[in-house]
Amino acid sequence: MSLIGIDLGTSAIKVGAYAVDGTPLADAHEGVPSYHPEPGHYEVDVEESRAAFRSVLGAVAADPNLRADPPIAISFSSSGREVFPVAEDGTPLGRCLMTPDTRGDDVAAETAGRRSPEEWFRLAGHVPRRMDPVNRALWWRRTDPSVATRTRWFMNWHEYYSLLLTGRPVVDWSDAGTWATYDVATAAWSDERIAETGIDPRWLPEIQPNGAPIGRLLPGIAAEYGLPPDVVVVTGAYDNFAASVGAAAIDRGMISLTCGTWHSFNIPVDPGWPVDLVHDGLNVYPHPGPTGFAAMVTNPNGMSVVDWARSLFHLSIPELEAGLAATGPGPGHVFADAAFTPLPHVAARPGFGGTFAGVTLAATAIDIVRALLEAIACDFSISVDRLRSRGIESRLIRATGGGSHNSWWLQLMADVSRLPIEVVAEEEPGAFGAAILAGVGAGLYESVSAAVARLVKVSRRFEPDRRRGELYADMRRRLVAG
Repeated sequence: MSLIGIDLGTSAIKVGAYAVDGTPLADAHEGVPSYHPEPGHYEVDVEESRAAFRSVLGAVAADPNLRADPPIAISFSSSGREVFPVAEDGTPLGRCLMTPDTRGDDVAAETAGRRSPEEWFRLAGHVPRRMDPVNRALWWRRTDPSVATRTRWFMNWHEYYSLLLTGRPVVDWSDAGTWATYDVATAAWSDERIAETGIDPRWLPEIQPNGAPIGRLLPGIAAEYGLPPDVVVVTGAYDNFAASVGAAAIDRGMISLTCGTWHSFNIPVDPGWPVDLVHDGLNVYPHPGPTGFAAMVTNPNGMSVVDWARSLFHLSIPELEAGLAATGPGPGHVFADAAFTPLPHVAARPGFGGTFAGVTLAATAIDIVRALLEAIACDFSISVDRLRSRGIESRLIRATGGGSHNSWWLQLMADVSRLPIEVVAEEEPGAFGAAILAGVGAGLYESVSAAVARLVKVSRRFEPDRRRGELYADMRRRLVAG
């Protein structure tokens, strides 16, 4: 018996197959291009995503290791909050506006203005900003009414691929929690907020708990991929939360940090979370761990910014790592504010973008990229301190994503946050976390907690150097001051 986890990411789709003891059996990934027709626009062609999905799932399904150990369940890690219009027959009717897309602030202002931020936070766990699926759907209706008229569902990637594989458009609790119409108290759609926002209730998918069976593969799908007909598709989780499962960062006091395209993290919280968190731009969503919820801090300026700079200067990863290793313990002479893309809770303003200071003719490519890495690390530590000030303490960070391969950066983040950082052995914790949820839904594991205790192993650990962290105090104050 084996399990398949599918990571439906922002820039790529990754599939991993695992034995029930966590041993990797097969994997494949394929990039999905994004389009930026105008400043602030960030789109993905759904058909191109679907082609990548078919390619990578087909490659894993055909792997001899999986043929020898056939799968019994599939689940998803889904890039949350991104929805697109879909017709009754499953045909996409438009591109997916990704989370960094800045359109729709006017629609969001109308929705958010119906209640105080504190009340939104209590009822829905977040204030509905432009990327809230409710506002994306309302934006489509306002911008292209003909598409909205033909739309049967507005779907996130999770429910879209659930529909394609099983015929049922099902969303898990954590992805459903990104909608303003989701009620955190009942784990269901709120009739009051559906009526209040004016959203068409037909657009909303069915909700099920994380790690719940959806149904078997459609016969045609099983035949297409050569998979057993009794494979069960199971609800997964919002990608950050699936990665926290794959990194075993699901208990109180543990931060699950994703050093990916976005530099985002979550930390489990109990129901009755501090309402003041809303003033720090945080969101709270349902979480598959034992507390049931987690606070999330999202920052679109992660490896996307670092990779932009590396590409601009034609700087390879080995060259960057060698250059960073030769630097001193304190900040470089170049300062950066890495806010290239507005934060999700901040309205886009004309002229938005990152800034640099201290750039002279002596500055090198390493100096520029180092400044960005330092800014992202310090921003992260500032967010951790804000959580502490709200009574949410942290004791350990588990880091995942491409950026977690950079030891210099992880050490810096440990130093400025004053917390140890661990990296797990599994290279793709999002897909691994989805596979664990598949196993829970298939009844192989008693619970998420039992599964991660058995399956997840740590490969590296970084202890904080408080003296080095103190050298960045001025930089942290400068970033806070804006």
